[in-house]
Amino acid sequence: MIGVASPIFCFSPFEESLEAISKHFGLWEILIEGEHRLGIAKDAMRHAVDSYDMRFQVHAPMSDVNIGSIYEPMRAVAVKEIAGAIDACREIGISIITVHPGFVTGIAFLAKGKVVDQTKRSLAELAPVAANNSVDLAVENMPVGINATCTTAEELLEVIAESESGVCFDMGHANTAGQVDNLLKHVKRFRNVHLHNNDGTWDQHHAIDDGTADFAAVVRTIEHSGYGGNYIIESTDMLSAVGSKDRLTRLLEPPSTS
Repeated sequence: MIGVASPIFCFSPFEESLEAISKHFGLWEILIEGEHRLGIAKDAMRHAVDSYDMRFQVHAPMSDVNIGSIYEPMRAVAVKEIAGAIDACREIGISIITVHPGFVTGIAFLAKGKVVDQTKRSLAELAPVAANNSVDLAVENMPVGINATCTTAEELLEVIAESESGVCFDMGHANTAGQVDNLLKHVKRFRNVHLHNNDGTWDQHHAIDDGTADFAAVVRTIEHSGYGGNYIIESTDMLSAVGSKDRLTRLLEPPSTS
């Protein structure tokens, strides 16, 4: 199924965003921040499943929620926050949550490896919470940047190795790191897919065919692997998202036999 996600949505009231999104998409990956924190939106999400025939995924909060923090009290708070989101997913009937790995801040720039270690520790704690709630935990590869971890397939696989978590493959992020092909080698671990594009220099979130990543080749590889999950179009606005959806829909259509 093709869905949509954008951080810009969470600045508007849930019902307002839902009204706009439901005109074009039947699946929405909600970033549970701002106006869309689960404590605010949970009841409305339940209602939307029946009233709009809308389906949901969740993206765990990103702002100041760092599961790789080397300051242990903050790491523990981040894990608690995401564990609470997983519990709420079960209550609403949502089966997948995407999580960012740890990011580098403060004195961690002197010891980036400790951020990776803390991320592994956090995921090992979160994995049983997800399993007990029948929620898939998908850890996302990150774009190149001074604060980033898990920009490569090798590092991403390292942090999920002990937790048996899945992967959220982000094509645009992978393109900035030159890691598209390397990550596609591990498509069997994919539990979620984010599609957007860029020129390879930074995380621009362009339409899926507006950039140097070969989105058609990426999707064909994923489809041929037997991937049964969703495709989430990440965009900066609704117009771009709808255009990307049209292109992806055409690509996924079975070839004509006439």
